[in-house]
Amino acid sequence: MEKQSDIIKIIFYRALFGLVVFAILMASGCTTPVGVSRVNESAVYSQINSSALTSNEYSSYTSVVLHRHGLPHEDFLADPQQFIQKLHTIACHDERRDLLLSLAELCFLTAQKNMGEQSQQLINNLEFYNDPIDSGEVLPARKPINPQKYYLGSAVYAYLFLLGDGINPPPGSFDRRFRLACDLYNRGLANVLTFSEGKVDLQEKSVPLPVGDIYLSLKNQDIPWDPKKVTKILPADTFEVYGLSVRNRIPGLGAPILSIRKKEPKKPLAFAASATVFLEIKGTVNDLDGGNCSGEVSVFSAMSENEIMINGQKVPLEKDLTASIAYSFSDPLLWSLGRNLFRVGRSLFKPGIYPLQPYRQGGIPLVLVHGTASSPVWWTEMINSLASDLQIRQHFQIWLYLYDSGKPVVFSAKHFRKAIEKQIELSDPTGKDSALKNIVVAGHSQGGLLARMTAVETGETIVRAITGKTIDELDLSPKDQALVKQYSVFHPLPEVRRVIFIATPHRGSILAGSFARRMAARLVALPREVAQIGSDLFNIAERFSVLGQVKSHMPRTSIDSMAPDNPSLLAIAELPFPKDVKAHSIIAISGDEQPPDGDDGVVSYKSAHIDGVESELVVPYVHSCQMEPLVIEEVRRILIEHLGGMGY
Repeated sequence: MEKQSDIIKIIFYRALFGLVVFAILMASGCTTPVGVSRVNESAVYSQINSSALTSNEYSSYTSVVLHRHGLPHEDFLADPQQFIQKLHTIACHDERRDLLLSLAELCFLTAQKNMGEQSQQLINNLEFYNDPIDSGEVLPARKPINPQKYYLGSAVYAYLFLLGDGINPPPGSFDRRFRLACDLYNRGLANVLTFSEGKVDLQEKSVPLPVGDIYLSLKNQDIPWDPKKVTKILPADTFEVYGLSVRNRIPGLGAPILSIRKKEPKKPLAFAASATVFLEIKGTVNDLDGGNCSGEVSVFSAMSENEIMINGQKVPLEKDLTASIAYSFSDPLLWSLGRNLFRVGRSLFKPGIYPLQPYRQGGIPLVLVHGTASSPVWWTEMINSLASDLQIRQHFQIWLYLYDSGKPVVFSAKHFRKAIEKQIELSDPTGKDSALKNIVVAGHSQGGLLARMTAVETGETIVRAITGKTIDELDLSPKDQALVKQYSVFHPLPEVRRVIFIATPHRGSILAGSFARRMAARLVALPREVAQIGSDLFNIAERFSVLGQVKSHMPRTSIDSMAPDNPSLLAIAELPFPKDVKAHSIIAISGDEQPPDGDDGVVSYKSAHIDGVESELVVPYVHSCQMEPLVIEEVRRILIEHLGGMGY
């Protein structure tokens, strides 16, 4: 009876305990094994978007795949190489496409985890090992992990997920996995290039992957320079851009690169041109094991191809259009170049035209001309914005003009005209490219005066303004007459069809008073040949002037040229444009004044305004306005109008 009583007590206490536990569970609604908790929306999307690209863990998409096949996370941590091999084997028999995305992500994560400081030091030897999971446990050394191999594997698997054959259709553009796979492909391929130390191996060869290998060959080589002039190829993703308002990135597939041209004597820029490396895979995941998978490598200039055809569908190319611009203009010497050229009249670099990209047939030149004591670097913001526009990028090519801005305007104008003709001859010796006969010139400040001298017929306007006589009336010797005509008579360049004036002092600058002119005369050291020619012209003018005021009218420097009382400048401002040349004005006014009053601190509205232009836009900026959004947008509008006039 006692045993029976004990059993009853045990049953009673167990039942009581169960009731207590049940009551506790009922009283606490947050202790269920499965449930939800209310959090901020950003936390949810952080979880949804988490992947190997944004954290040290793989995405929920890969978690689903691994759970489905009974592959625990701990096994991946213990031996990622064997884990990826096992998942690859499953993918060879299971044609569900999401396996390929998981392989791409796990390869990328493995490569990333083996790119620490120790791995960077051993990069040349490719001796990469996993760190022990537990720092207190000594584990046997595993096989070396070569990050380059796993980055390439990530790109290959991602490509097969996006574009490979299979029973399941590729992901659509609304599928979140689509962009993840694109980024794994792009970043995997870009990281492979970081191991090349700036060199691109164009030899056909077999390359190892995490599982199997792939045979690579070159399909297309549209490197934006002569390959002999390319000093190195660098992934754009390894550079952070600063100093520009925006970084223009065009989404698509491929690894954006910078093609760096080696510096040449007397040329200031080691120009970097944008391009994209694309790897097209031929084969399936099953072909990797047997070495039957191949890949075709292509390099596309960012200024040419925008998309390519893969398996009958258009695939846009990923492009970085800003990194190359920032790289090209990152030399500190360039930012002091304008002041040095203005003061000493010469520099380490040869004045002339510098194309921003290699010559491209069919591309209309947009020639950008800087102002006084300036240089082409001050066009970077405009260049960056215009390059992001598809129409501009497709139909225009940018030429930068560098000159020593301390010389009298007529000297610089003569040099500028010769530089244009020389660049045309160099680019198109046969004269077949019609685009080079439709040039647009945009000049800021003094650069606008140079632009005007490419598009007007001066005749004897300059000579009359200074001497009050025609050239014949001066009764000059043949030598002196030739000299006067060379620097005073300008005809329109037939290739220049449109000019854009930005804050241009057509009737002089409010800062070019007598004091500024005296200071410029002391500071500006003109080259010997320029000084000699200037002296000869001065003597000729002084001998024949009926006004007796040649000393105040004859320009010795560019500041003299832009003086408000310079008669030749005032006379040129009244000259009409030829019927086949279109002109536009962009005028800055800082402050609250309205036309015809107001100025930008350097040039007044009355000086910048001229008749006969197609359009005039007044913007609320100071003189250095060429980098401002409204100015850039107006230049873009004018360029689109120029295309319309050509039938594009």
